[in-house]
Amino acid sequence: MRYSSLRSSLLQWIKACGRKLLYQLSRLVPRSTNKAVFGSYKELFSDNSKYLYKHWSDEKFIRCIWITANREVIKQLRADGYEVYYRWSFQGAFHALTAKYYFYNSYIGDINQWLAGGAVKVNLWHGLPMKKIEFDITSGPMAQIFNPESLLQRLMQSLHAHQQRIKPDIMLSPSPLVDQLFKSAFRLGNHNLLHCGYPRTDYYGLNPHQALSIKTGSLINPAGSSETQHGIKTKIYQQVILYAPSWRDSFQTKSFQAATPYCAAFDWQALSEQLQKNNQLFLLRLHPNEAELANKFASFANILNISTMEDVYGILHEVDLLITDYSSLFIDALPLNIPLCFYRFDKEQYQQNCRDMYEYSSTIPTLGPECLTFNQLLAQLQPDSVNALASRYQDNFRAANKMFWGGSQTGSFAVLEEWMQAEKVWSRLS
Repeated sequence: MRYSSLRSSLLQWIKACGRKLLYQLSRLVPRSTNKAVFGSYKELFSDNSKYLYKHWSDEKFIRCIWITANREVIKQLRADGYEVYYRWSFQGAFHALTAKYYFYNSYIGDINQWLAGGAVKVNLWHGLPMKKIEFDITSGPMAQIFNPESLLQRLMQSLHAHQQRIKPDIMLSPSPLVDQLFKSAFRLGNHNLLHCGYPRTDYYGLNPHQALSIKTGSLINPAGSSETQHGIKTKIYQQVILYAPSWRDSFQTKSFQAATPYCAAFDWQALSEQLQKNNQLFLLRLHPNEAELANKFASFANILNISTMEDVYGILHEVDLLITDYSSLFIDALPLNIPLCFYRFDKEQYQQNCRDMYEYSSTIPTLGPECLTFNQLLAQLQPDSVNALASRYQDNFRAANKMFWGGSQTGSFAVLEEWMQAEKVWSRLS
């Protein structure tokens, strides 16, 4: 048994070293400046890279290629006329190896972490952080990845957590606050940052016809693409409430695997009854890392599980109340003036077992009521209470907008296109 374990460990080390060598060798391959590859976390078609990919593909700005291991995404995109390949097909590996630009939402593994050497890596990231991220993480289960204690542990993480330790060449930052967060968390300099908004928040401003309709209960895209697989019956709702909590990384540890936090935090039957009485629709959007937990609650009336949707940016304009906890989605919702409520049912435990919060988070103006119990939340969901939130926190919304978005949100597409043009000129000169 001991021999078998030792042999297995040795094989893992050999594989890790081989993959690391492959990454370094991929630096030697010439890369085309007229080609960009895109991908997203959990093999989804989502977030910033999705919207940049769609916009540039439609505008023919550069050859855009989506890389994924999700066969359904491949089928969907090909049906819509976009270029997409399976990650380890010949075409997928070839384009990952020869494209000059990588655009991704989390890590280069969104595309191909072993063939990215020599590419210009643009990490579009997937949120504006309140919880500490990457190399700022000093507590919780992810600390050992980014801040291992010993030299041997650092060596192990450089091999086994390869993509997490690859520094991006470019990130997008909308404000001085985010500048400081990203420079610290990703170990960047000023030259690594472009100052602008994000494709996910800019796209529907340029393409309003692509937004979805949800208040009628049909989720029908005016262009003709139906989302009826999410099971919404055609009905006019008085209010739409979106619940999008943060990922509880402590839930991944052994001590929390036995329980689903959302079972204890909600009386789903009572919630459903109140929603029906008030003609409200409750959209349940769990983090991709917890999406399967939402299946437990999908059978209650007026509660719709949209955790498998690509993202929520196409429906935010019709949301009357956003409920979250520590997720940065509320920051993206600020420019839309969507009323907010923070349901932190596990506040004490969360602070003890999950990652630390950034110090600035304590200086954010109060943007909505904080509910610590289900009964408090239920009271806040009454239609009159929801309607009263918009005017109650108006001044604080303006202050928070300036904090996160810098007062004026410069369009991401124009900034990225200008940067790309300059990159191509520099590549020709060098």
